[in-house]
Amino acid sequence: MAGQGLILFGGPAIGLVTINDYPFLIDNRTLYIGGVVSVVFWFLASFAIFGDKSFPPGMPQLLKLQFRAGFGLGTTFLLLGLSGVANGYNSPLLSRDVAVVSKHTTRHRDPAKRTYYVAVRAWPPSRSVVQLGAPRDLYDRLDVPLTAIDTSQEDLDALPNSGHVRLIIGKGRLGLEWLKSIALP
Repeated sequence: MAGQGLILFGGPAIGLVTINDYPFLIDNRTLYIGGVVSVVFWFLASFAIFGDKSFPPGMPQLLKLQFRAGFGLGTTFLLLGLSGVANGYNSPLLSRDVAVVSKHTTRHRDPAKRTYYVAVRAWPPSRSVVQLGAPRDLYDRLDVPLTAIDTSQEDLDALPNSGHVRLIIGKGRLGLEWLKSIALP
């Protein structure tokens, strides 16, 4: 029972620490697809891990399924969090100047509550673009084209280079780069 609580509550907590402090510098699609696959895998694995006798007698089937979904989500966050901290904690930092192709914000009415994104080519000489959250003052000072929030990945990859930023990147122990900060060169 304590292990289940650790996964259901501790998993999201450590996952959020990684997302905030050691965000992986990987293609957006990789994280989304990997996350969905992991949640589905752990949901299905919960049928082997927790038999019907693991639940209180008379518990509705819908609640059992909700627990299994929570287990899948919690385990995914736990593994993401542990791997992110193990990868990034106290790892060496380096700077890399990269091209910026565009920028956009979320659609919140209050500018103070918007998230500001810059679309960069994080792995020169690759043409692949990744969208990274940036501080508002950096966003405002970049003279690059504005794109819609739902611009397709193919359209972003086809845009020409319009500016430059400096990424401060951690070289992770597990071989994954993570983003420390973004600044102007």
